[in-house]
Amino acid sequence: MKDGELGKVYANGEVIFNEGERGEVMFVIQSGRVAISKQTSSGPLTIATLGPGEIFGEMSLFDKLPRSATAASEGEARVLSIDKQKLFSTINHDPTLVFKILETMSHRIRKLNENLAGLVETKKGLHKMSFNVEDTCNMILEEAKGSIKADNGSVMLYDEATKSLSIKAAFGSASGSQVAFGAGEGIAGDVLKTGKAELVNNVKLDSRFIPGTMQVMSLLCVPLKCADQKIGVINMSISTERLFAIDDLKSLHALAAYASMAIQNAKNFTSLKSATDNILIHATLLDMS
Repeated sequence: MKDGELGKVYANGEVIFNEGERGEVMFVIQSGRVAISKQTSSGPLTIATLGPGEIFGEMSLFDKLPRSATAASEGEARVLSIDKQKLFSTINHDPTLVFKILETMSHRIRKLNENLAGLVETKKGLHKMSFNVEDTCNMILEEAKGSIKADNGSVMLYDEATKSLSIKAAFGSASGSQVAFGAGEGIAGDVLKTGKAELVNNVKLDSRFIPGTMQVMSLLCVPLKCADQKIGVINMSISTERLFAIDDLKSLHALAAYASMAIQNAKNFTSLKSATDNILIHATLLDMS
């Protein structure tokens, strides 16, 4: 790494900071490009590529939390690091830096607001769902298809009696599948067991993947759970070389929170209706005797 007149020059692929590291400075790209990536179960996944004039790592000046992603140069890049003291000094000479920081943070807040608005609408839709479990699962998949581009999808629910996952709703090639997994079996079973959402962008390299008749290349799998209770998983997959992004995983994970409540409510209603029907039948028999 060479010292530049203002910033530092990073060679192609050189790491500027790693995910999880403590951060005390922000960065401004003076020339070149910087890739921002997050670690996933299938390896690092690039979530943004920034160019000259763009700012990154600025939240470390305010929240003092560990870095949420890794930054590395894409080709040769000159990057200026700025700590709090340097920030105030720079602002005195160049007040436009304040507006650049505010613009960057405003853009991110706006994006969060848009995601939140979408979740609110999703929540409203899920609250109107049928009390039939299969209908509820189908409506959840419709919500997922609206925000995530996928070739196939399914909702698999966990049966405590058989200790297995089975498909309750599906679209694409998965719609004709009757596959079932035990807890811990396959990627779906492992996600159910660990309770952690996963993005696998090459299932052929994942030893947990169990091939079936359906062509799968990229997979999203998110657990459905209420408190500590396992409900099932949502799967979304792509059959071509196109890959899912980290934003797709975030969207499905956010949907899963509301989907879990909707499915649990439907299951509770079904159980309650069954118990009520049995009571009514028993009461009728008593009345006839």
